[in-house]
Amino acid sequence: MTDLIHHLAAWVALLLKPPRAHRRPTRPLYPALVAPPRPPVPPLPAHRSPYGLDTPLDATATRSVRPYLTAHEQRQRRRELALAALGQDMPGPYWIHGLEVA
Repeated sequence: MTDLIHHLAAWVALLLKPPRAHRRPTRPLYPALVAPPRPPVPPLPAHRSPYGLDTPLDATATRSVRPYLTAHEQRQRRRELALAALGQDMPGPYWIHGLEVA
């Protein structure tokens, strides 16, 4: 019985042992495929917008509007009108709908 246990232990040890390192190198089954070189791609032309090509823009012909300033003025004017409806006076421009207010 001891020989049987000894043989089983040796067999299990062979199964668990890492493989040996001196194996013969293998060749790849298929040779590496090499793609033919691509022809150089010419660069794209510079982008040009089709708008305004016939006439240049004139900055003096249009009036610049800053929307954040317009919104601030509207809020201020609404506040003044709301306080004026309550009978309170608020410093600011004394013009309501184009008419001067005393």
